[in-house]
Amino acid sequence: MLKQFLLVSAICFATQTSAKLDTLPEEFSDFSLDRDITISYDDLDMLLDMTVIDLGRSDRRFRKSKANIGTRMRAHKNNDTALEANRFFYEEVTTSKLKEGFHKVRVSLEKVPDQVPLNALVLDEQLAYWLNLYTTALLEKLIEHYPVIDTQELLFGEQSILDEEFIHVAGYQLSLNDIQHNIVFKKFGKNKPIVMYGFHQGNIGSPNLRKEAYKGPEVYHQLVENGEEFVNSNRGMQVKGKNKLYLSLYYKQTEALFDDFENQLKNHIEDYTEGDLKNSVELADNFQLSIDDWGINDLYRTERTFGASTATNRAALLNAVASASGDVGVGAVNSSYISDAFMERTVEFGRFPPEVWEKLKQLNTKRKENRGSVKIKDIDSNN
Repeated sequence: MLKQFLLVSAICFATQTSAKLDTLPEEFSDFSLDRDITISYDDLDMLLDMTVIDLGRSDRRFRKSKANIGTRMRAHKNNDTALEANRFFYEEVTTSKLKEGFHKVRVSLEKVPDQVPLNALVLDEQLAYWLNLYTTALLEKLIEHYPVIDTQELLFGEQSILDEEFIHVAGYQLSLNDIQHNIVFKKFGKNKPIVMYGFHQGNIGSPNLRKEAYKGPEVYHQLVENGEEFVNSNRGMQVKGKNKLYLSLYYKQTEALFDDFENQLKNHIEDYTEGDLKNSVELADNFQLSIDDWGINDLYRTERTFGASTATNRAALLNAVASASGDVGVGAVNSSYISDAFMERTVEFGRFPPEVWEKLKQLNTKRKENRGSVKIKDIDSNN
């Protein structure tokens, strides 16, 4: 007789005040094996597709140091990384209804555990959820503080936006650092350090901002793409002189993911390095964490200007960027496309298709029957 063992966890629906995250609670630490429940991120997909420009993989070219006279493009001190990383239309977003979209999507994502407990999701779905919540909340904060050129103080100063506890999930008051270090790194990172590439931090020197949301069934493929792009770029890894290996300062944040940080990180870099540099990386005895680019990944970066802003046609500028990246038909964000109907849809967005809702009803019925207890049920497959 075939036996199945299901873990039925008690869920308390009583109203609770927000609590700080000191240890990983049961709501965040457990998981399900039922892959029938998936979360939809169509609204976030739409926002990212409209506001992120994909510059493609790095070819390790350096940018010439001079800025064009009469343009709004600011000079960039990191000429080795200036042509890398996807860009975000901060200037366009902050002057349109798009800025409301990221706030409303963040609030909508916070409400997901009100519909289905996170521990009723498989691990891949949980990981995608946390990465999307982090990305949306980070962009919301950067939009709030824009214009800004250098993000270092904003991220790691005394008033760090990474430490601000403005995110509320399942009764817990969370910061961006909580999501990265206390949830994702602790729960997923030891077995799969590749999760470190899911935390774009608003600057060129961090992992890429994707033009799409993370999806449960694809999340690790998406993270591998981010890892390959980052390692094989000037902002992620460089070899200078005779096999002198330099890595991004971002990796300093990932020490907790490795038992033997120096050796395991170097092995990771070797595995992900492509092309002519692979042999040099393998021959390097050690590495230095010294590469940084705190410049915000804004396309125009307009706080520091050169000459008249009317001297550069934005459509022509975007076409030039598109040509450089190999993309075709890239254009400026059409802010009028964000209608009131879309904004309303973002607030009440249905994240679960009808067949999943039916499954959720069954789960909620089962939880009500078992409220107040946690036990293993032995279910006969013939019943």
